[in-house]
Amino acid sequence: MLKTVSREQFTLVERSQQQLETLLLGGSLRPGDRLPSEKDMGQMLGVSRTVVREAVRQLVAKGLVETRTGSGIYAKKIGSKMVEEPMSLLFRSHVLEAGDIVEVREVLEVKIAALAAARAQQGDIEAIEKTIEAMKKSKISASEASEADLGFHNGLAMATGNLMFSVLSRSMNEVMRELHLASYRLDPVKSVETSVYHHSRILDRVKAHDVEGAKREMEAHLADSRNWTQRVAERFKQDSPETER
Repeated sequence: MLKTVSREQFTLVERSQQQLETLLLGGSLRPGDRLPSEKDMGQMLGVSRTVVREAVRQLVAKGLVETRTGSGIYAKKIGSKMVEEPMSLLFRSHVLEAGDIVEVREVLEVKIAALAAARAQQGDIEAIEKTIEAMKKSKISASEASEADLGFHNGLAMATGNLMFSVLSRSMNEVMRELHLASYRLDPVKSVETSVYHHSRILDRVKAHDVEGAKREMEAHLADSRNWTQRVAERFKQDSPETER
C-alpha cells in the first residue's frame, strides 16, 4: 500500500518515487500489472498529479515501468537490461572505451571460470556444451557464432550459482555484442576455430572441477582475444560518424 508522502528531507517527487519503487520491488505488482491512475496515486500519496507524473517519468527512465498511450502505466520485468542499457549508452558515446570493458571483463571472467569449476552441476555443463557444439556446425553465420560465444560465457556465469555474476557477465557481453559480431565477420573460420579451441579447454577444466586449471585456460582465452578485440574496436572508431566529420 502507498503511504502519504512526508514533506521533510526529500522533495515530494523523490519521496513519491521511493514509495512507488517500494510497491514495484516489494512484490505487490508483477510484470505487466497496471498501476493505479495518476489521479488515484496522487490521492494515495497526498500529492498532486504533476508530482506523480514526474515520479513516474523517473521510474520509466530507470526501466521499472512503461507508459502505454491511452492505457496506463505498467510494471516491467526487472532484469539485466537495466544494467546493459546504461553501459551500452556509455560505450556508444565513447565515455567507455572497449579497452575499459575488456579490462573489467578479464577480471570478472577469470573469477567466473574458477567458481564454475567449483560449483557447476551436470545441467550447467550440458548447457555450456551445447554452445560449443553450436559453433562446430558447418557454415555457421557470424551472428550464430557470436550468439553461441555469448551463450558460452553466460552459461559459465550461470554455473557459478550467483545471480550477480550472471547479470554482470550478460550486461558486459551484450554491450560488446557488436564487437563480437564484427570479429566473426572479419575472419569467420579462424575466429570460430579459436573460440571452439579455448571454450573446449575451459569446459574440460570445469568438468574436472579444476579451479586453477579453469582460471589458467580462461586467462589464455582472454589474452588471445584481447588484441583481436582492440583491432575490431579501432575499426569501429574509424567507421563511426564522428570520425567521418
